[in-house]
Formats: sequence, C-alpha cells, structure tokens
Amino acid sequence: MKKIFVLFLMLIISSCGTIGIGSNHKTEVYNNSSNTISVKADSGIWNIKPASSMVISSGNDITITSKKKSCMETTVVRTPNTAALILDVIPGFFLGIVPILVDAISNNLYKMPDSYSYNCVE
Repeated sequence: MKKIFVLFLMLIISSCGTIGIGSNHKTEVYNNSSNTISVKADSGIWNIKPASSMVISSGNDITITSKKKSCMETTVVRTPNTAALILDVIPGFFLGIVPILVDAISNNLYKMPDSYSYNCVE
C-alpha cells in the first residue's frame, strides 16, 4: 500500500506545470495605435479598437496586424515556463520522461506574457 501511495504522490508531483504552477495562456492586448488592430490567436480572430484592450486566450503565439499598411505585423511570442521545467527535472530523475510529457500534453511547458501593448501611431 505504501508503494502505491508513493507512486501516486510522485505522479502528482511530476506534473508541476499542470497542477501546481499552471501556465498563463491569457494575455491582455492593449491597442495603443490610432487604428483598429486584428489579433489572431488559438481562440479566433479579434478586432480591438484604438485606446482599448481585450484579454486574448492562446496557448501559442499571437499575431497582431493593423489595417494601416505602414504598421508592421507583430508576433507576441510565448516563453518557456521555467519554474515548471525545473520542477519537472527533479522528479524526472525518478520517473523518466513522465513529468515533461504530462506538461507537454497539457501545453504547460510555455506561457504567454500577462499583457502586451501594440504601438503604431502616425
């Protein structure tokens, strides 16, 4: 019984990014430009009016485009979830690839920034 409990506890600890730390998949995009922008994410394509913001949910990179030709397309890039990766390595010595595999399947190896401000004023 003790071995089963220890194995269960190790499996819970092994998915630190999923259960404990989690991952931020929501980014508040603020439009600090003079035109409406289009934001393309996993959750769809959204339009944000000037001087306003919207919370966008995406597990992958977000692409921002403006209707104004002189404004460049911008990509909000996700970053590694460092805390989850470090905690995946420690139990990983005992459970092999299981911790990283659990976090990869649940898309919690990476995180999005909390907020992003798009600037293109002319």
